Amino acid sequence: MNRDPATEVHRDIESAGDHEGEAFEPGPYRPTGARLAWFAGAAAALLACLLAAGVVPRVLHRSAMAAEASAQEQVPARVTVVRVQRSAAASSVVLPGSVEPLQETGVYARANGYVREWFFDIGAHVKKGQVMAQLEVPDVDQELRQAQAAANQARAQIRQAETQLELARITNERYASLGPSGVVTQQEVDQYRAGYEAQQANLAAAEAAHGSALANVERLRDLESFGVIVAPFDGFVTARTAEVGQLVTAGTGTATPLFKVAEVDTVRVFVAVPQLYAGGITVGMEAPTTVREILGRVFAGKVARTAHELDVGTRTLLTEVDIPNPDDSLLAGMYGQVSFHMTGKGGLLFVPATAVLIDARGTRAAVVRDATLSWRQVEIDSDLGDRLGVSTGLADGDVVVAAPSDRLIDGMHVTVTGLESADSGTSRR
Repeated sequence: MNRDPATEVHRDIESAGDHEGEAFEPGPYRPTGARLAWFAGAAAALLACLLAAGVVPRVLHRSAMAAEASAQEQVPARVTVVRVQRSAAASSVVLPGSVEPLQETGVYARANGYVREWFFDIGAHVKKGQVMAQLEVPDVDQELRQAQAAANQARAQIRQAETQLELARITNERYASLGPSGVVTQQEVDQYRAGYEAQQANLAAAEAAHGSALANVERLRDLESFGVIVAPFDGFVTARTAEVGQLVTAGTGTATPLFKVAEVDTVRVFVAVPQLYAGGITVGMEAPTTVREILGRVFAGKVARTAHELDVGTRTLLTEVDIPNPDDSLLAGMYGQVSFHMTGKGGLLFVPATAVLIDARGTRAAVVRDATLSWRQVEIDSDLGDRLGVSTGLADGDVVVAAPSDRLIDGMHVTVTGLESADSGTSRR
């Protein structure tokens, strides 16, 4: 039988009044079954409210996301596509190059001194062996005079040694003839014979000293001749630092060259050929060159030599092209465009550089066929800046997304633009 909690509380109060005057001792609290049921119901209701407040928004958010994804699947993404192109068996490539003199060198002083005078300024044409400047070399002149005096002294010592040798010879012969008769002792005979041999050695030493002195004189004369600066070859003076009275020092370590001479009758153009075309470069092949500042003129150049190895940093082959320049139209330091006609890699496919996506999933390209997108792993063979050569992963006739993003999903439907003629199902919309 169910009891009302309020009625139970009223009865407890009346029972307490009936026992008024008696000592009341509270007993342990014992909740009734009705109270327990009431609290359990309240807790269940509160828990249901909390669950509703947390779960319902999530369910609604997931439903909205699913609806949005479904709508996106129904509306195809719009992408710009391009067709893969295969390189021709024979092709021409135009590469930049730097014009340099056939040879250029700095002319230094070989002796310490002062510039007495100079004869050629920048832009002047000089011939090989032509005097460009003269130096005053007082230190060398003084050393040369000392060396000449030493050579004269050595020559006098030779004459003195020759006289002493002659006297020793006569004395030795005299004593040698008197020895058998017993007029002189054998010791005296041996002593004068040894003196004669010593004088022979003294003469040889004096002659050697004279030769050394003469060699020193010749060295200083050569060094004095270095005070005359001459042109090493035919060419133009491209720089001059020589000034009258300027102190110059010998050598090329820290010294500044007095002149720079460049030979430009023939110029050479250095070109960095990419690895893709390096195999097609041969010595002697034609390499016509143009310069932007000289309109309408093509300079006939030929490949003179190559480095025979690729630069590990740029993967390019350093190539030298020689160009005759009889009228001095080409100036050193110019920037030219060199054309090479060569055989390329017939099996290499090219795509725009933006068509290849490199991320954590690898090197990929997005291929569109029948209005469906699919990702393919590709391998890059060469990099030409705006184009990439792909060796694997693509085939002739493939249509790829020009600038894919990682938001494109494999198998999604797309609408293509930017292609006039494409495969079936990829017509322009």
